[in-house]
Amino acid sequence: MSSNLIIKKIFYKRHILFVICFLLFISSAFPHGDLSVRIAQKSAEIQKHPNNPNLYFERGLLYQQHVEYEKALDDYVKSEELGNTTNELVYRMAELNYLTHNYKAALSKIKVYLITDPIAVKAKKLEAQIYYKLKRYQDASQAYANVMNTMLDIRPEDVLEYCEIILAQNPEHYNKAIQIIDTGLIQLGENTLSLQLKKLDYLMSSNQHEQTIKQFDYFIQQYRRKEFWYYKKALYLVHINKVKDANIALKLATFSIAQLEPKFKNMTSIIELQAQIKILEHTLNT
Repeated sequence: MSSNLIIKKIFYKRHILFVICFLLFISSAFPHGDLSVRIAQKSAEIQKHPNNPNLYFERGLLYQQHVEYEKALDDYVKSEELGNTTNELVYRMAELNYLTHNYKAALSKIKVYLITDPIAVKAKKLEAQIYYKLKRYQDASQAYANVMNTMLDIRPEDVLEYCEIILAQNPEHYNKAIQIIDTGLIQLGENTLSLQLKKLDYLMSSNQHEQTIKQFDYFIQQYRRKEFWYYKKALYLVHINKVKDANIALKLATFSIAQLEPKFKNMTSIIELQAQIKILEHTLNT
């Protein structure tokens, strides 16, 4: 291969790298640039058709996406005044009031929406979120139960939000929250990390010792890097006064570290973990 060809290839690769970096910079530096252009275009349309309610609604939605909430609300109100009675406008007004913490107005609007579409998932979810902010936890729980029973594409964050509402209604309802998580794990898959972590949190908070230990064992079995989970399990075993089992967990943590490749053993986090293990072992055995 000639030297000129090599130089051309190097230049080409650097050029591509520069273009990629520039595009990434533009997308991060101007995340709302496209919205600003679209708002300007929509404003020009409104100047030509000042009595078109759809144009005000469309610009209001752009303003909302641009986090210019006051302008968005002005456009929604104008759209309504010009005769827009669509459910989509009502929903967006409810959503905007929710985002601006005007929860009573948000509730009023979402109730209007639900008169014509009482089983709409997105509206029932917003209703539940509004009730939650108003500290009407029983109403929030009932609304979210409807969401969970109706939603086809449930997400982990939906499950966690429902659990939060359940515990706000009654801080002792850990078993119900755990049951909701277990249902979510069936629907989303057993290895949904965020749900398994929250389940561990709830089991610990409700002092369900044996179930908590089993949950630690789940993480130990599931992940190749077991040393941190053995240490966390040991800490919990100390907390519930199972010193002998804690010592076993610490030895298994040390064994797991010994199996690591040298590049992992020399990591700061592993060195710090080894020091923590030694301190805890010394505390337990003196």
